[in-house]
Amino acid sequence: MRKIKLTRANKIILLKALAPYYYREKALGRSAQESGKLILKIDSLSADKKTNFSPDEIRLMRTTVNQLRNERLSKGQYTDAADDMLLKLF
Repeated sequence: MRKIKLTRANKIILLKALAPYYYREKALGRSAQESGKLILKIDSLSADKKTNFSPDEIRLMRTTVNQLRNERLSKGQYTDAADDMLLKLF
């Protein structure tokens, strides 16, 4: 378990990154339970408080935020929020 402090911007970027992953897993008929629980956990957190995350949750967050960052880079959009969140996850 690792404690990570999430700001409001961090929460938003995480939810934006996890949502497409969740829906893709559901569409492929795979279990989206892990990502669904993580989305609910992040959504229920109050901003600027430290919260414990398991290594599996951190791995999933890191993967999805990196995918979101890559998508934004390919479109020529800003990646500042995703970069900030990735730094917190490493």
